[in-house]
Amino acid sequence: MDEIGTEMGDIVTAGSLVASQGIEAIPPKLYAKLPSSNVPLLCRSNKPATSCSVRIPGYSNTYDVHELPNGIEYYGESLQRGECGIMFNSLKSTNLGKFQCNMTIDGEVFQQSIVIEAALSPEPTDLAIGEGTILEQGAFAPNQTLRVTCSSNNANPASNLTWLLDEEPIDPSNLGPLETSENVDSRGRKLVSVSQQLNYFITLKDYGKKIICRAEHFAIQKGFFRGFLPLNFRFQPEPVPTINIGETMINVTIKANPRPTTSWKINDMTVVEGQSLGPYQAYIPKDLGFGNYLVLLRINEPTNQSELIELTASNELGSRGYVIRAQKIEPTAPGRGTTTFWLISIWTYLCSVIVTCVLRMP
Repeated sequence: MDEIGTEMGDIVTAGSLVASQGIEAIPPKLYAKLPSSNVPLLCRSNKPATSCSVRIPGYSNTYDVHELPNGIEYYGESLQRGECGIMFNSLKSTNLGKFQCNMTIDGEVFQQSIVIEAALSPEPTDLAIGEGTILEQGAFAPNQTLRVTCSSNNANPASNLTWLLDEEPIDPSNLGPLETSENVDSRGRKLVSVSQQLNYFITLKDYGKKIICRAEHFAIQKGFFRGFLPLNFRFQPEPVPTINIGETMINVTIKANPRPTTSWKINDMTVVEGQSLGPYQAYIPKDLGFGNYLVLLRINEPTNQSELIELTASNELGSRGYVIRAQKIEPTAPGRGTTTFWLISIWTYLCSVIVTCVLRMP
């Protein structure tokens, strides 16, 4: 049997084609927003019919398809072509239930039916963080498997769930099976709830992104409800910073959250953030967003030929030290004027990675 699942404005069809002694019901089941306009129901045979009568939900009588009540029209090519159906000009709640057609073919009467149900919009999408996920003060610990369950409850038919990381689809291998449950409300309407769990390994590369679950349903005015989970992290300063150069300035970008406090130690002299001491001026770290902080040390005048500078960054989760070796290089080429350069190498106590660059000094 062919699988049916189409949308037509205010209605959606679902299920498999149902044949009763050669008669197909199209669609086998119909979900409709109420009221809906121009809703077709069709019984079809591969043989011509000599007559057809129908029982219509909301009406007590059985009608010949050529003598239908007001607001309902014949639908189909013709009985000679084996088609017997009706078109509701306006489908209302009183028309919910089972539509039945009775087709006379070769002197025998065959029956087929179509179930009509109200389409019900789901409740707003819900995201729940699973047990075992490390979450503190509204932020996650990096490098862990995040378990999140998305639920779309009390709809008819069931919602379709779609997972995104920002606007990119999430690999289906990270998704658990779709779980479905049904219940009946106080008005006797069937309600369907669906849920699915995401298992996604989060790292600092995901900082600032959003886990999104979209519950798509044609009865929702905009087509879907969306739940999202921002990926914010708490972590101590990272071991490998980024260093840039500028005139008279050491410029280091550190990843940490919450904001680190910083200090610089030069030749047994400590300069804390926001302080100026001798030729050195230490700036308060600037928040660049997503856990990145710009840490600056200005050197206002030439200093010794070679010196070690230690930068310490700390937050409530830990501390990290970075050692910078500054070596003065005198110009030798003619026409270079009085410009000198400082060779800067930076590494951490716990990391062997060395970043080297040149700092221009006037």
